[in-house]
Amino acid sequence: MNRLALALCFISLTALGQPAPDAGTSDTSVALSPSTAPPEAEAASEDSREATCPEGFNEDDSDLSDSTVLGAMQVEVDGRGLTPTGLEFRGLQRLTDPQVRKLVGVPPAEASRPLTATQVQSLLHRLARTGLFARVEPRVRVSDQGPALLEVTLQENPTLTSVEFEGLQDLRPDELWGALFELSSLASDEDEEEEEDEVTTLRVHKRHGSLRVVSPCPAPRPPRPWLARREAGAFRPGIMLGGVDAALGRVLQTLREDDGYLLATVSATLSPEGRLVVTVDEGRLESVEVRGVDDAMATRVRKALSLEPGDVFLRSDARRAMERMESRLPFLRAVDSEDLQDERASVRIVEEREAEGTRYYVTREEPRRKSRRHERVEFELGWDPLFDGDGDTGSDGLTLEGKRLIVHVRPRPPDLDVDLLPVHTQVTGFAPGLKASLRFFDSRDRVHTTLEGGFFIPLRLGGQRIPGDPEGTSSQRHVNLLGGAKVQLPALGIEELGAQVHDFIDTLDRWRLGDFDSYFYSFLINRPDRDYFRRQGFTAFATWRWAESWLAGVEVRGDTASSLQSFTPPLSLFRNDDPPFPNAPVNEGRFRSAVVRLEYSAAAERGTRVGSLFRTPETSLFERHESWKREPTLRGFVTLEVGEGPGADGADARFWKLVGDVAMDLPMKWHTGLSLRLRAATGHDLPLQKQEALGGWTALRGFGFKEFRGGDSSVLASAEYRWHGLGVFADLGSVHAAGAWSDAQLGLGGSLHFGDSVRFEAAWRIDEKARLEPEARLLFNRTF
Repeated sequence: MNRLALALCFISLTALGQPAPDAGTSDTSVALSPSTAPPEAEAASEDSREATCPEGFNEDDSDLSDSTVLGAMQVEVDGRGLTPTGLEFRGLQRLTDPQVRKLVGVPPAEASRPLTATQVQSLLHRLARTGLFARVEPRVRVSDQGPALLEVTLQENPTLTSVEFEGLQDLRPDELWGALFELSSLASDEDEEEEEDEVTTLRVHKRHGSLRVVSPCPAPRPPRPWLARREAGAFRPGIMLGGVDAALGRVLQTLREDDGYLLATVSATLSPEGRLVVTVDEGRLESVEVRGVDDAMATRVRKALSLEPGDVFLRSDARRAMERMESRLPFLRAVDSEDLQDERASVRIVEEREAEGTRYYVTREEPRRKSRRHERVEFELGWDPLFDGDGDTGSDGLTLEGKRLIVHVRPRPPDLDVDLLPVHTQVTGFAPGLKASLRFFDSRDRVHTTLEGGFFIPLRLGGQRIPGDPEGTSSQRHVNLLGGAKVQLPALGIEELGAQVHDFIDTLDRWRLGDFDSYFYSFLINRPDRDYFRRQGFTAFATWRWAESWLAGVEVRGDTASSLQSFTPPLSLFRNDDPPFPNAPVNEGRFRSAVVRLEYSAAAERGTRVGSLFRTPETSLFERHESWKREPTLRGFVTLEVGEGPGADGADARFWKLVGDVAMDLPMKWHTGLSLRLRAATGHDLPLQKQEALGGWTALRGFGFKEFRGGDSSVLASAEYRWHGLGVFADLGSVHAAGAWSDAQLGLGGSLHFGDSVRFEAAWRIDEKARLEPEARLLFNRTF
């Protein structure tokens, strides 16, 4: 039944795909009178087409690409149709009559037999499609007593004896030879065999059908020795296949569309002796004009673009310039409108001739015809009309008027960013939520305001609870809330000035493992590799960015910390029969502290986001940025936290902690490079939640989570070498606890990379507890 239905569908689609019944002569390049073809010939014209392929008359009439070369033919006199009985070629210069006849499959000149209208039409098409002639003009010559003769005047394309390129600077002539002689590669040697594909035509009309299988003849291809071409790195004289203007048009298209030289022009001079000199202007900007903003802001836009008059204008440079502008001036955006594309001019190559025979070819720009559009009213529902979206399509905000670049920009609308929080921990179970930020831009770049917040709700799933403590179970299922506001003052160099209030379950282990990786493995195998505690309070912060890559900041924190217990049983896909993952206790009570920081990131750009809703002294405020330049990059930060809070005995005590984390990426080749990291921390009278510990991902891989804990200082060094999709790494670390440093611990492993962030890692510990089975993870975030 399925096969029958498929067959019926196929037949129906085939029937729908057939052309409409022929209402007359389909080819407009040859004018034929109804009296020319007898009625029986008209009835059989479509299916017969006379199998005269060996003689060169079978051709696909639907291809009218030669209509600019092939002129109209008159085949009647005083209403009386004539049937030519002979064929004569005129105007040949380099080629001979026998050569042309053999190429297109015409009978020899001495053979005399009538030529039907269909044969004449196919013959003229084949002549025009050879690419050898600039003009094919047929006419029928009739004498008083002799038979009618088909006379075809042929104008050969120019014959080239030499080719030179001038004016190239960034490009080499070798890069344009292929475009100049592109069609010459289609010509074959006389003894070259060509494959012919059979064509099957199925026609269905009501209850009748027909099936026809034909072997069409390919278009005539001139022998290669006839043509101007490039062989073995040298030029060979011959006829310019397709004409010089078409060849120069391909060169111009290659320059503009393939190589991206949007202002490039091509001109040429062809002497009567066949010497072709091609002059290429790669195209330089005359000026840059900014529209959509005032003069003062337009000056800043031009400076951010870094496109100067006199520069060679490339599409890639324009794209990077707009990205740079939107990065440095994030409160502006390029105007995305399809209407801008209609303003761009079209170009073509124009030929001019002098009396002595010299031909000149120039590039001429013409306004693009605007397409007719019907007025219509559209209604769009969604966030995009109100908030900025990344899914906009259209132009890049650039248009060209001659050699003048026009940049179209406008103030950026409010930007709403909403992300899912798929929280899953040992102390909450599954707790889905959302985080969002709403940013309001000032078109004059004075004050930009950001509102941000988030929440996640622990769900009652799987009967999870804290054994014997229903009140604690209920407390840990409270809704977790965060909210804050901040402003950016570019004139003062202030990147952040704001505050946040919160009541949520937090962790200080974000430097070890990314959020999604921790949630994923908590759900999958009951291994979140993080410790959590409840944090209630506020944070006030100010961040100063005095250079593109540097920032300094200060935070004031006032929090109440409380310990949390793991729920039983674990809510995980595997290992749910194991004991719940342990969650370390914290010093409970009220903490007050101040944090100062200094950060550097060589890859950061002016528009790089700074700050996070979940900010901690252990992580950077700069978001991780992959540099498209593939250059060595250094990034790092130092934070010092000084505070007061409950100590081990419950009484308030002062503490301080200093953390430094530096990483360097050293690209060697494409997707090959070395990454290095050094992290060190030390402190005094640290609360339990701030004590140092090593072990686990990515803090001494191959070892158990926080296997070496309870320290006031630690040192961790990591090195990773990546070669395309493969990598090897080593971690070396030690913890200072109880007045002594532990032995240096070494972990080795390998990785398989599926992109810049996604990777599979396997690690082994190198000590007396080493075993053959590795610790393995598929990780989706990079923390260094």
